[in-house]
Amino acid sequence: MTPTAPTAGPATIIPFPQPEADEVPFGFDEIFFSRTDGRGVIQAGNSVFRRVSGYEASQLIGAPHRIVRHPVMPKAAFHLLWDRLKSGQPTGVYVCNRSTDGRAYWVFAVVVPIREGFLSVRIKPGSATFRRVQEIYAERLAAEAGGTTPAAGAADLLARLRAEGFSGYDSFQAQALATVLACRATRTGLSAPDLGADVAALRAADGIEAELAAMRRMFRKAIMITTNLRIVASRLGAGGRALSAIADNYALLSNEMIRWIESCSGGGPGIAGSAGENLFLRSASLLLEVMSASFARDGDAGVGDPEAERGRLSDAAAQYLAQAEECSQRALRDAADLGIHLAQMRHHVSALGAIRMQSRIEGAGLRQSDSALTQIVAQLDAFQDEMGACLLRTTAHGRTVQAAA
Repeated sequence: MTPTAPTAGPATIIPFPQPEADEVPFGFDEIFFSRTDGRGVIQAGNSVFRRVSGYEASQLIGAPHRIVRHPVMPKAAFHLLWDRLKSGQPTGVYVCNRSTDGRAYWVFAVVVPIREGFLSVRIKPGSATFRRVQEIYAERLAAEAGGTTPAAGAADLLARLRAEGFSGYDSFQAQALATVLACRATRTGLSAPDLGADVAALRAADGIEAELAAMRRMFRKAIMITTNLRIVASRLGAGGRALSAIADNYALLSNEMIRWIESCSGGGPGIAGSAGENLFLRSASLLLEVMSASFARDGDAGVGDPEAERGRLSDAAAQYLAQAEECSQRALRDAADLGIHLAQMRHHVSALGAIRMQSRIEGAGLRQSDSALTQIVAQLDAFQDEMGACLLRTTAHGRTVQAAA
């Protein structure tokens, strides 16, 4: 699907097409191709596109690509797609299109910005991810009918993807495309693409992002615990001075750890961003090459020169493969750096453990030590255990990323 700029306005709720009954049949082995100018006006389209859509070449060429848009597609999805394309990012998206007889056909589209506009390669989707996306689209469509804007809907889509365990859209589209390609290979008997290590690296990178976010929350909670420790210490008068100093040291180290974690999340794409870009570009390159090869057999690009279309596809495939390698190496370097920083963090966490033991000793020596102090020490004990487990998981994820490169 090649985009046209989204428009605002409430949507009409339309029942989602039921599989098989309401859909145009086409095979998992078939590939759609179209190319548009920068305004989304169709310049070329292969025979699969024409057959499934039901349009003749004369009806497609020069028409806006939105003529095949199905009304069950939420505007939020196109808003997100368009925003990414305007920034020069190739993008993968699940799209429901409509043929001339009103029937639907779902595709996973890889849309690529090129000098003349955009080209799009689309294949039949499958998998549990596809079914989950259909559910989310239906929810967004209902929200738009209630007045939600496309921009707000796009933000909600991103939030939903994070809730589903993806670090961002780059991670989602990469794993979705890899899954679609694997499903295509299974259903057709074609050779499956060798993307297992790249998928594992991305999932591990997403795990790193999740663990770093958890660490940030844990350290902030630890700082709140030290605030309570200061309050208890103040009630103990002179006897609580040592506890107050212990709380200050614990908070100081915790704040240092928060700053380090935030530095890992800021600047550059991060490990998850690099791993996601690597997987998506590598997968997209494979799909573009398959589409290019199909022109050698089909030789049909609507109007114009099929060889020129093959050239555009091959050029984009080569460019993305080179970029994927750069992303892979960047993820490898970032994972190696992370390993060094995690070792330093383990040292700091050990120091926090020593400070915690001081608080336990000081508390035990105070006759006025009450249940509040006992509870605080128990909370610090739990924090140390949770943080230790979190560091172990993050270290393991980092090793997976390095092993995949």
